[in-house]
Amino acid sequence: MKVLLVSPALRNMDVYQVRARGCMPPLNLMYMASVLLRGGHEVRIIDLYAEGLSEEEFLARARAFGPELAGFAAYTASFDMAAAGARLLKNNFPGLKTVAGGIHASYLPAASLKSGDFDFVVVGEGEMTMLELADKLAKKEAVSSVAGLAYLKDGKAFATAVRPLIEDLDALPLPAYQLVDLSKYYLGITRAVSTAPAASVLTMRGCPYKCTFCSHHYGYGGRLRKRGPADVVAEMKTLYGENGVREFQFEDPSFTCDPAHVKELCRLIVEQGLKISWNCNVRANTASEELFAAMAAAGCRRVLLGVESGSQEMLDRMKKGITVEAVRRTVALAKKYRMRVNAAFILGTPGETLETAAQTNALALELDPDYVMFSVYIPSPGGELFDNLAAEGKLDLDKVYGADYITVYSEREPMVELSSVPAARLLALMEEYTRGFYLRPRYIFKRLKTLALPGEIKRVLWGVALIFSHRLKSLGGKLAGRKENENSWTY
Repeated sequence: MKVLLVSPALRNMDVYQVRARGCMPPLNLMYMASVLLRGGHEVRIIDLYAEGLSEEEFLARARAFGPELAGFAAYTASFDMAAAGARLLKNNFPGLKTVAGGIHASYLPAASLKSGDFDFVVVGEGEMTMLELADKLAKKEAVSSVAGLAYLKDGKAFATAVRPLIEDLDALPLPAYQLVDLSKYYLGITRAVSTAPAASVLTMRGCPYKCTFCSHHYGYGGRLRKRGPADVVAEMKTLYGENGVREFQFEDPSFTCDPAHVKELCRLIVEQGLKISWNCNVRANTASEELFAAMAAAGCRRVLLGVESGSQEMLDRMKKGITVEAVRRTVALAKKYRMRVNAAFILGTPGETLETAAQTNALALELDPDYVMFSVYIPSPGGELFDNLAAEGKLDLDKVYGADYITVYSEREPMVELSSVPAARLLALMEEYTRGFYLRPRYIFKRLKTLALPGEIKRVLWGVALIFSHRLKSLGGKLAGRKENENSWTY
C-alpha cells in the first residue's frame, strides 16, 4: 500500500516565531515510515512546515505518489491545518483513507473525527497501529481488530482495544532519514551554537514527572522507556558519517531524568570520536557536577532549563518537583562548564499574582541566562490543568486547536483566565519582562562579545526582530515574513 505521511504547517506563525522555534525533522513520522517500509509498504513524507508548500505544490507532490492512505501528525497548534490537508487530499483522491495521530488526536479522538476529515485516529504510539491498519486496508479486511484505533461507527466515535506500549525501543528500525531533505531543517535561534548541519535524536519515550501544565507524560502513562545508549550513538554516528551532521538536538522532554543513562551516552560519544555539539533539556532536580562534566566533555554546549516560576509556592502548585535553590545551582553548573543556558518561564497558571510574576522576573534577572523565554500559559490537552478545566466545562473541546496554541512570544490572549492577573496584563508582562531582560546594557555587552562565533550575528539579529516583531508588524510589511507568507494556506 502507498502511504503518505504529512507534517502540517502552522497557521498564524510569523517568520520571527518560526526562526525562534526552529524546524527539525519529524521524528515521529520518520519512525512510522521506517516500520511501514520494513512491513513492505511504499512510503513518502511531506513536511509542509519545513518546505512551505502551497496548496497546488502539495497536491502535485501527492499526485506524483498516488497515496492510498494518508497519515497526519496532529499537534494541537496545527490540528486545523492537518484537517485542511486531509480534506484537500480526500477531495482529490477518491477512496483515500486519512488518519490523524499524535497527542492531540489521541487525547481528543471524538472531536478529531467529528468533521469527517479523518477516517481514523491512532491513539497512542503509532508505529504498529499504522502498520496493522495499512495491512488490513491493503487486504480489504475489517480494521476492528487493530488495537489503538478510533473511528466513527454508526455515527459515534468507537475505540478498539488499547494498544500496549512498545517495550523494546531498540527493536524499532532507525528513523527513515532517507525520506526527508536534512538541508531543510535548522535549530531555533536559542538552540543553535554553530552553523553546522543539524539533526534531532530521541533517546527515550515518556516522562516520569507530572507537571500540571504539561502533557508529556500523558501519551505514555507517565512511564519511561529508554533506548540503549549504544543504539542512540549508532544513529548519531550514521548521521555524522553519511549526512555530515555536526550538531544535534536531543528531543527528550526530560533528557537528564536518568543521569546514569546520560553519562553512559556521553561516554560512548567520546569513545566513538564524534566531534559534535549538542543541546538538551535538563531538570534542576537531577543536575550534578559529575553529570555536567560528562555532558560538557561529550559536546553539550547549550541546555534548556524549565524554571517556570521564581516563586517556590507556584512551583509546588505546578507539581514541578524542583526548588528555586536547585535552579540556581543548575545554572551555576552550566555556566561553569561553558554551556549556554536557555531558561523558560510560564506566566498565568492558577495562583499567579502580580507578586509571584514579579518574583519570576526577578529570578530571571538574577540567573542571567543566555536566553529567556516568557510564555503565557494556555491549557495543553493531556495536562492536569486541561483536564480540570474540561471537567468544569470551561473549554470547548471541539475548538481546542489552532492559533490559540501558538505560544512563542504570541500576541494572543489565553482562552481561559486561570489566575487573578487578567489575560491582557499577562501579555503585557510577558513583553515587559522579555524586553527588560534583553535590553539591559549588561546583557547587550555580553552578546556583543560573542559576535565572532559562527552564525551569531544572524542569530542575534533574528532575536532582536522577534523581540520587536509586534512593532515591526504594525509598521507594515512583516519584512521577510511577507514573502514567506505568500505560500501559506488560507482555509
